Amino acid sequence: MKINQIKVYGYGKWQNQTFNLNKNNLQIIYGDNESGKTTLLSLIMGILFGYKDGRGHSYEQYIPKETSSYGGSLSITTDDNRNFLVKRISGTHGGKLSIYDLDNECDTDSNILSNILGPIDRETFEHIFYFGDLNIRDISRLNNNELIERIQKVGFVGSNEWISINDNLDKDAKALYAPNGRKPPLNIKLRDYEKLLTKINDSKCNINEYENYLYNNQLAKKQVGHLDSQIKDLDNKIYTLNNHKNNWPLYKQLNNHKNLNIKSGFDDSSKNKLYLIENNIELNNKQIEIINNQINDSKNNVHQSPQLNFYEQNESKIDDLYNSSESINELVNSFNIKKQLINDYQAKQKSFNEHKVKLSVDDENNITRLNNLNNNRGLNTLSNIIKLIFLALGIILIAILPGILKIIGLILASLTLYLYIIKYNQVNNFNKQIQFYKDKYGFNSNNPKQWLMQNNNMTNSLQDDINKYKNELIEIKKEVNDYFDNWRFAEDYIDLSKNYVNNMSIIDGFVKNNKKVIAENNRLTKTINKYLFQKNELVNKKEKLKKQLTDFLEQRNVHTSNEFNDEFDKQQTVIQETKRQTDIKQQLGENEIELLKKFQSENEIENKLNEHKNLQLKIKQQMLEKSKSIERNNLNIQRLTSDGTYQDLEQKKANLETEINGMVDDWLNMKLSGQWIDKALNIATADRIPMFQEKANEYFGLLTNHNYIKITYYKSKLKVTRKDKLQFDAGELSRGTIEQLYLSLILSLAVVFGRDYKMPIIIDDGFNEFDFDRSHNAYKLLDQISESLQIIYVTCNENVFEYYNLDNIININLNEK
Repeated sequence: MKINQIKVYGYGKWQNQTFNLNKNNLQIIYGDNESGKTTLLSLIMGILFGYKDGRGHSYEQYIPKETSSYGGSLSITTDDNRNFLVKRISGTHGGKLSIYDLDNECDTDSNILSNILGPIDRETFEHIFYFGDLNIRDISRLNNNELIERIQKVGFVGSNEWISINDNLDKDAKALYAPNGRKPPLNIKLRDYEKLLTKINDSKCNINEYENYLYNNQLAKKQVGHLDSQIKDLDNKIYTLNNHKNNWPLYKQLNNHKNLNIKSGFDDSSKNKLYLIENNIELNNKQIEIINNQINDSKNNVHQSPQLNFYEQNESKIDDLYNSSESINELVNSFNIKKQLINDYQAKQKSFNEHKVKLSVDDENNITRLNNLNNNRGLNTLSNIIKLIFLALGIILIAILPGILKIIGLILASLTLYLYIIKYNQVNNFNKQIQFYKDKYGFNSNNPKQWLMQNNNMTNSLQDDINKYKNELIEIKKEVNDYFDNWRFAEDYIDLSKNYVNNMSIIDGFVKNNKKVIAENNRLTKTINKYLFQKNELVNKKEKLKKQLTDFLEQRNVHTSNEFNDEFDKQQTVIQETKRQTDIKQQLGENEIELLKKFQSENEIENKLNEHKNLQLKIKQQMLEKSKSIERNNLNIQRLTSDGTYQDLEQKKANLETEINGMVDDWLNMKLSGQWIDKALNIATADRIPMFQEKANEYFGLLTNHNYIKITYYKSKLKVTRKDKLQFDAGELSRGTIEQLYLSLILSLAVVFGRDYKMPIIIDDGFNEFDFDRSHNAYKLLDQISESLQIIYVTCNENVFEYYNLDNIININLNEK
């Protein structure tokens, strides 16, 4: 377990304070004397193990004087990387505890703290993981003999108590019984038992009558036991039948329900979808109405005047001529291109004449037919698309049409598939014929048209193209020369000359001046067209919305929205009734339902219940008679034993046997408990003692700069070995070295137990009386131990600032200010 944050609500001098601990395992808390360091550590112990009450611990409660809040919280991380907030405030039995799961962000069972701490309680924690003034600082003020005695007692936690218990058990066992003893109680009872057996053998009379009464009593008690079992069995049956009787009304409701049919498409999402479609249709109609108003307003603003008549009447001719001025250069480019084409065709004509292929009449006819088929592929593509549409339509009809109408979709899909197969065979035959003629005549292309072009008709076709382009060249020349002649129709408005630049300027001014007049009309016309386009989009959208509505209703087999709403209300009732049936089944349970199926009516249950009750009453009467018989036998037995006869002696014998057996059980418990304690101590220390010794040697070497290399353990004393192999008794060491030896022993004990229970080690002003070198060695040891266990070291020694950086130190003097 690792503590990440300490939050104080009110504890001693601290109020509303938060201390965030380092992400690593070593946290130094520095503060002057009386600054509240020990108070903070007491809060940690109180949150984990409960606050001390006022009975004998009034000065350890740290109840704040300036606030009513009492307690705090710890943010911790467990060994399995789970994060919790442990909060303990004022309350009985150590305070009110609550646990918050930080990972899942929820409250959790407060017992989880017991699982985290395991067997560690406050006393165990203080013995192993908490080192305060009494553990180290005060020990240095004792004389050498007292200090050595305390060091020698460091060992397994609680072992002295267990050994003491074991000694007491052995002493008590010997006081109860000794093999050769005379005074122990069990020895006395055994001698009395031997004497009683002698008396019984000497006094045997009236044995037959006594034994008859005993036998009759045993028989009657056996019968009473059997009757009692029958009564208990009938109690269970009556209890079960009462449950059946109470559950019968629910079971009857379950059987009275008919099978409910829940239709798909009538849930809340479908209702919302219908509302959205209808709302979109209404919105679309409003938008179309707005667009129509905007179109009418724009048409009313279009200008009309007589002066525009001439231009508008000849606008098409004028625009054609005006636009053709830019194409003069294109005509020149076209002239050059056509001239080059003539040269290319003449070269092709010569090449075809050199490589012309002679086809037979039949082959030429077949190739012509193949060429026609190839030209019709575009139409075949359209045909394929139509077939795909019919195939999809057939599948849809199969899916949505009910009953025998599905045959229509099946026929349509099958016919389409049949046409596809025929087409596939035609294409396959076409490809085979193409490959045949390629192989026969050595054609490189797959195009039959090119094969025919290689025949005689190709040369004639090329010659026709050459003649066509030559005639076009003549037309181009004429068009350029006649361009300006075409403007003579407007000579009343433009004055043309032979100067091309001047003519173009006059034409340009004429056109621009007239276009400026009608610019506003064109703008309005464009606006009208934009509105018309928007209207067209809205009309198309309206049709789609209508189709969505139609499809929505058809999928649910209704015709109007009102019909849908009616069916929706019916389905809600069906869903509620279905839920009620499910609730009844869960309330009764499958086992109860199966048992109730065995009964035809509630009366049958009632009759069975009365039958069992009557039988039980009869058996109780029999049991009462048997009890009376036992009482009569007991009176006769008492009569026979009242004169101290054989039966009385037998009773004394039985009583004495009971006493002896009880004493023997006590003696065996004491002896076995002692053996168990011995084994438990051996198991508990089996692997910890070697590891404890190894860690103690390691830590003692580190603290003494490796001047001492080994600690040797004897029954009554400890010895240490220096690096020069000299061995010393603990009493021969200096006070400072004894303090280091004690620290290494108690820290090694904490680390060994921390292997199984990873609790934070808390040190309260532990090294204040160490000199500089010893303090730094102790800090190095803390660094090493903090790699596996969290260490919280509180101190008022300022030399921690020389060894650790400020990130590792919380200065509570600053919080206090």
